Amino acid sequence: ESAPKPVKDTGNILKQGYLEKRSREHSFFGSEWQKRWCVLNRKTFYYYANEKSKQPKGTFSIEHYSARLAFHLRKDSRKRCCFELTCPGKRTYE
Repeated sequence: ESAPKPVKDTGNILKQGYLEKRSREHSFFGSEWQKRWCVLNRKTFYYYANEKSKQPKGTFSIEHYSARLAFHLRKDSRKRCCFELTCPGKRTYE
C-alpha cells in the first residue's frame, strides 16, 4: 500500500467528521470506543486522531467493503447510530 496522505491531499472528499471506532485491543473492561476524525473519498477511508492531525492513524481502500447497521454493538443511546464496514477476508471496522 502507499503511504498515508494528509487530509488536505486526499482529494474529492465525500464526507468528513467525527466517528467513534472500536479498538482492536481488548482491555480489562472490554473493547474501547475511540473518537476519530474520519474522511471518506471515493476510494479510501481515512481516520485521524483529530481534525488537526497531519497524518492518519489508519487508512484503507473501501473497494469491496459494504456498510450495514449494527445496533448490537452498543447498549447505550448511541446504538441506533452504529454500523460496520465489512469485506470478506479483511478487517471489519465497527
